[in-house]
Amino acid sequence: MTARTSLTRLPPDGEFSRVPAARKRRVRRPDFAALALGLPVAFMAIVYAYPVGAMLLKSVTEPKAGFGNFTEAATDGTIWHVLGITVRLSFEVAVLTVLLGFPVAYFLARTSRRRARFLALLVIIPFWTSILVRSFSWIVLLGDNGLVTRVLEPITGDSQGMLYSESAVVIAMTHILLPFPILIIKGTLDQIDASLPRAARSLGAGPVRAFTRVYLPLAVPAIVSSGMLVFIIGLGFYVTPALVGGPKQSTIAVVIAQSVQVNFDWGMAAALATLLLVLASALTLVVRRLTKVKGLVAL
Repeated sequence: MTARTSLTRLPPDGEFSRVPAARKRRVRRPDFAALALGLPVAFMAIVYAYPVGAMLLKSVTEPKAGFGNFTEAATDGTIWHVLGITVRLSFEVAVLTVLLGFPVAYFLARTSRRRARFLALLVIIPFWTSILVRSFSWIVLLGDNGLVTRVLEPITGDSQGMLYSESAVVIAMTHILLPFPILIIKGTLDQIDASLPRAARSLGAGPVRAFTRVYLPLAVPAIVSSGMLVFIIGLGFYVTPALVGGPKQSTIAVVIAQSVQVNFDWGMAAALATLLLVLASALTLVVRRLTKVKGLVAL
C-alpha cells in the first residue's frame, strides 16, 4: 500500500523535463541591500583604480619607457633620508594619537549614553573644519608670539617659537588625526561587556590586573588598527608638514608636490607615489601578520 501510494505521487514523464527548464527561467533579482552596497563599491573601485593605474603607468612611461625613475629614486640618498623622516613622523604621530585617544575612548564607552553622544559630537566637530585652516591655526599658536610660546616661556626661558620644527609637525598632525583613534577604539570598547572586569575582580584580581589581563586585550585589535590607519594617513600627509614644518621636516608628499609643481617631473612623482603605496601596503601586511589582527577596521 505504501509503495503504491508513493508511485502515484510521482509526476508524469513530461514534467521531469519541464522542471529544470522552469528553474532556469527564474532570474534572481538583486535585492535592495545588494544594489545599495554594490553601486558605491563599484563607483569607489573605478574612481580609485583609474588614478592608481594612471600613476603606475606614468611611473614607467615618463619621460621614457622603463624603470629609470625607480632606479634613480633607489640610488638617491636624499629620497631615502626624506623617506626616513616620513616614517619617523608618521610613527610618532600614530603612537601619540593612540596614547591620547584611548583614555578618551574609554571614558566615552564608560559614561552615560547622553553624555557620550555630546562628547562624541565634540570629537567629530573638527572634521567640519578644513585641514588647511587647522594647520594655519597652529602656525599662529606655535609662532614666536603665539600662545604656546608665551605659556612655555617662563619654563623654558626661550621666547623663540616652535614653528618649523619636528615638534611642531608632530603636534599639529596629532591634533588633526586624533579623532580617528578615538572613534575607532570607542566602537570596539562599546562592544566589550563591562561585567568582565568586575568578574575578574570578584575572582581575586586587582583593578590593574583585571584591566590589563581582561579588558585591554579585547581592545588591542582596535588599538592596532587605529594606529595603523593614522600611520598610513601620516605617510601621505602634505598640508601640515608643508606649512608647519621646515626644510628638515620635508616628507615624501612634499617632495612629490615639488617634483610636479617645480620640476614638472611627473614620472619621478609617480614613482615616489608608487613606492609610498608599496611601503604602506607592505607595512600593513607585516602588522597584520605579527599582531594577527583581521577584519575591516584592520585595513
